Amino acid sequence: MPLLASLDLGTNTFRLLIAKVTDSTTLVPIVTKRVIVRLGKGSDRNGSIQPHAFEKGIKAIKNFSHTINQHKVEKVFAVSTSVARVAKNGDEFIEKVLEQTGIPVRIVSGFEEATLTLKGIFSAVECNAHKSLLFDIGGGSTELILTEDTIPVQIASLNLGVVHLAESFITTDPPTSEDLSSLRINIKHMLQSTDFNNNTLNPIKDISQSSLIGTAGTVTTLAAIDQQLEEYDPQKINNYCLSLKAVQGIYHLLSSTSLAEKKAIVGLEQGREEVILPGAAIVLEIMDYFNFKHLTVSDAGLLEGILLDAPVAD
Repeated sequence: MPLLASLDLGTNTFRLLIAKVTDSTTLVPIVTKRVIVRLGKGSDRNGSIQPHAFEKGIKAIKNFSHTINQHKVEKVFAVSTSVARVAKNGDEFIEKVLEQTGIPVRIVSGFEEATLTLKGIFSAVECNAHKSLLFDIGGGSTELILTEDTIPVQIASLNLGVVHLAESFITTDPPTSEDLSSLRINIKHMLQSTDFNNNTLNPIKDISQSSLIGTAGTVTTLAAIDQQLEEYDPQKINNYCLSLKAVQGIYHLLSSTSLAEKKAIVGLEQGREEVILPGAAIVLEIMDYFNFKHLTVSDAGLLEGILLDAPVAD
């Protein structure tokens, strides 16, 4: 089995996975690393990745490259998502990564990001439902994927990223009721603007027929907070059932505490304090809009999907 690496260079977080790929649906993780870079921070001001974030991102990839070299990885597959798609200097960032680390990075569309995420999720999450709605909340966008018997039938990429939402709507610390109202209204309007509608998934009467599955940092962090995990454990995250009531309670806690107070919340990853609230708001609005009372959490997603889709994994 070849030793491969994937890089997910997101708007908020950069992640590394080194794994052995056994077939197109199974991999064995060897090393996982993540660092909150906030590459998209401030990019709304002039449409560009800001110098500090630019340099921080390059430094993070250099550190990943060192780890990759230590493990004698056979091949590296790297993708960048929302911020690189839209930033004026997104291509410049990708070129600098190649120049300084030798790692080629592919900018993927929202559609491709969603399909890769789907592969990753179903490699780790048990799903017996006929129809499922999957979502991936990122720093710059949120992807929705409707599946039937795990096959994608509808995909949407929304301009709902936690970095941009935090910068646009959270004006005070802690946020005001006006901030929170504007945030939730914006998210709801974005959901209503998609091809998805609240008839896409009928009101849930039988969980064996329909399910909601969430992945990425916001959702896994909510699951860690709900379990009060002092140390993050993917095995306790994958397939964890997160109730609407639990998400509502965590959202209330997050919306009523300052950034300094959030640092004391057990399960909240250091560096995620500024963006976890808008992320939780997205989860709540998705659950409300599509009438779900529970969601299944997946630690696996885009990072795993990249490797499972790689040519050498065929």
